[in-house]
Amino acid sequence: MLFSLLLALSLSVDALGIGLSYGLRRITFSPSSLLLLTGETFLMMEIFLGMGRLLAACFPARLAEGISTGFLLLFGIWLCLQGTGQKNKKEDSPLQSPSLCDKDASSSIEPKEALLLGFLLSMDSFAIGVSAAAGGMDVVLLPVFAALFQTIFLALGAMGGARLILRWEPKESLWSLLSGGILICLAILQFFSI
Repeated sequence: MLFSLLLALSLSVDALGIGLSYGLRRITFSPSSLLLLTGETFLMMEIFLGMGRLLAACFPARLAEGISTGFLLLFGIWLCLQGTGQKNKKEDSPLQSPSLCDKDASSSIEPKEALLLGFLLSMDSFAIGVSAAAGGMDVVLLPVFAALFQTIFLALGAMGGARLILRWEPKESLWSLLSGGILICLAILQFFSI
């Protein structure tokens, strides 16, 4: 359960940063959008874990665990590199900056925009979910934790950002660095438990 909690935390750090970015821009979430995001995150994570279990059936358990741990480490490093590489780049598309999902500039995330945001946030979940399940890690509760954490972090970030007055807006690359760091730590812990 602890491993699922830490993985969900790593996946949700980006959501906190995006929520904060929305709050600073005075963009809000409707309750229906938050509910939709929760359901989408849960469903996508269940699908990714199912894919990982299918892959696990193709490899010996020991090999699958090693590959899975290595993949977590590489993905953590990739997130850190992505964060440092984007520090000076202009973030002008939802793929680079999910906080730009407010397409109609209504200062509110509508359900269809929430679907896009949920999909973008789930891209990190794909690699982690497949890798964790393929390695036989005990992550049964990961979909629940990931869905709850992402929704709560988005909402808290948006509420906190709306109450802050900052001279600079934190870059979303900062949250990629933090998320990648957590994954690297988890991969190292998993390596020593194999």
